[in-house]
Amino acid sequence: MTSSHDSAALAALLVKPKFGGAALVCGDCEQRSDGPSKLRSKQVRKVFKRELHRLPLRLRVVECSCLGICPKKAIAVAVLANGRPLAAEVHSEEQAELAAAGFARSLG
Repeated sequence: MTSSHDSAALAALLVKPKFGGAALVCGDCEQRSDGPSKLRSKQVRKVFKRELHRLPLRLRVVECSCLGICPKKAIAVAVLANGRPLAAEVHSEEQAELAAAGFARSLG
């Protein structure tokens, strides 16, 4: 059981973020031997930042380590917002735009 002192200490550690969710772009996918040959996670991150900034829900777009999806010849992307995860595998910059638009529709 936690004491009231522990609860007060925990409450002091927790803060309300200035964003409502996160878009995670796997940085490990491009380094795998069966990863995409021309697509880079930095490109995908830029596309997602550009496409998702219009949402009323502010998303933080970050590069992360392995998401465990590991698609062949693609980069894994996941969006965590509104209490539900969404994921996609992106094979090209055009598909990154389509995935970002799909996430925006789903979240907006």
